[in-house]
Amino acid sequence: MKRICIALDTSPSAEKVAQLGFEYATALNAKITLVHVVNDPAVYTYDYDPIMGYDGFFIQQGISFVEDLKQEAEKFLNATVTYLGDDSIDTAVLEGDTHTEIMQFVKEYHADLLVLGSHSHSVLENILMGTTATKIVKHSKIPVLIVPVKNP
Repeated sequence: MKRICIALDTSPSAEKVAQLGFEYATALNAKITLVHVVNDPAVYTYDYDPIMGYDGFFIQQGISFVEDLKQEAEKFLNATVTYLGDDSIDTAVLEGDTHTEIMQFVKEYHADLLVLGSHSHSVLENILMGTTATKIVKHSKIPVLIVPVKNP
C-alpha cells in the first residue's frame, strides 16, 4: 500500500479516525492525505470542544459562506496534521455530496486504502438515507477501513 486517504468530519470522533489511519499508514510506510468534504453548512453549527488543537468552526464567529467553510476546513486539516506530527501529510478540502466526493477523490488520488469513521445513527435515519460509510463500502473498488465511533 502506497497511498492512504483518511476522510475526516469535524466531530470529536475525528481524532480517533485520524490517529488510527495515521498508525496504519506509518506501519505501511504509505503516503497520507487527509480529506474533508464541505457538504451541509448546518453540520458546522454543532458546538464541539476543541480537538487535536483545533478550536472549531463556530467558536467565536458565525460563518455564512461556503468559501469561509472551506477555509475553516483547511485550518481543521492543518491542525490535524500538526496534531499527528508529520508535515509530509497532504490535505484536500472537497465540496459536494460527501460519499460522491470521497469516492471521486480516492479514484483520482489512486488511493490503496480509505479510512473513515462510522457514526451511530437511528434505525429510521439509516433506512431512509443510509450512511456515508455504507454508501462508500457499497461502491468502493479499494479496501475501506471503517473505524467504529459514536458521537458523545
